Amino acid sequence: MPAPADSERLRQLIAEYFGAAARLRILRQTGAFGAPVFVVDFDRGVRHYRTLGSFGPSFGTLNPDAPQVTEQSSMDLLYPAHLVFHYERLMSLAFALCERPVTALLLGVGGAAMWRFLRAYVSECALTLVDADEGVAAIAKRWFYLSQPVAIDTAQRFLAGNTQRFDVVHVDLYDSTGPAPFDETFWARCLDALAPGGCMATNWADFATNRAVRGMAEAQRNVAQARGLDTYFVTRRGFRDNLVQYLPTGAERDPAALTSALERFAETRRIPDRGRGILEHCLVSTGFPLEF
Repeated sequence: MPAPADSERLRQLIAEYFGAAARLRILRQTGAFGAPVFVVDFDRGVRHYRTLGSFGPSFGTLNPDAPQVTEQSSMDLLYPAHLVFHYERLMSLAFALCERPVTALLLGVGGAAMWRFLRAYVSECALTLVDADEGVAAIAKRWFYLSQPVAIDTAQRFLAGNTQRFDVVHVDLYDSTGPAPFDETFWARCLDALAPGGCMATNWADFATNRAVRGMAEAQRNVAQARGLDTYFVTRRGFRDNLVQYLPTGAERDPAALTSALERFAETRRIPDRGRGILEHCLVSTGFPLEF
C-alpha cells in the first residue's frame, strides 16, 4: 500500500475522477509497473463498470509530474466480453486481418479485456499472455475474471527466448511513465514470432503528446519495410488518446482492406452491433498521423 498520506490523496483523486458514489475495491503498489494501481466500480446511468486504473504523468501539461488518474482497462459488469474502450475494439481488428487466428500472443494483460473478448468471440484461438507485473496479473485474476496462467516476464525477455509463432501478436505495454522502450531489435523479434498470414497490432497511448511514440512507431515500420512489409495507423478524428499501428502479413495488406475485413469479422464472429462504430470517424494513415 502507498503511505497513509499518499493513499488518502490518491483516494481523493479517484473519487474526483469517477464520482463520490464510486466504490474503490483495491488500491495497491505494484512492482514492475512502478506506480499504485486501483480497481474501482462505478455507474454510468444504467450501466455498471469496473475499471483498472493507475497514476502516471500527464504528458503535454504544465506539471507532468503531478499524479493523474489513467484508465488502463474497463469491464462492463453486465457484459464482460464487451470491449469498453474504442482502442480495444481497434486492436481486435488484428484478428480480422489475420487469415486464420488459431494462436495469439498478448503482450500486456491489464484488466484482461481482450482475453474476455476472445474467449467469447474467437474461442478456438489459443492465447499466450505475458505481463511483467505479477501484481497486475493477480488483479486481473481476482477482479476481471481472468482464469488463464500468465507468463510473468518482460516482453523483451519472453521474445528473446520464444520459438513459437503466432497468428496475431498484440503489443500493449505500459508502465507508470508511458510505453515501454521499443527498438528495432524488439520489433524484429515480434516479427520473428508472427506466423505467415498473421497480423501484429500495437497500441500507442498519448501518441499526440508523448514525443517518444513516433520514433518507436517508425522503428517498427523500418523493420517491416526491411522484410517487404509495411504498417499503417488508425485513430479517431478529434481525439488525442490512442493510435493503433497494424502490421498485416497476409494477402490483404492494404489499408483499404480494413473495412471489408471488419465486415467479415463482425458477421462470422457475431460481433455485437455488427462492429458498428469501430471505424466510424477514424483516420487511416500510411504514415504517423500529424493531423487527426
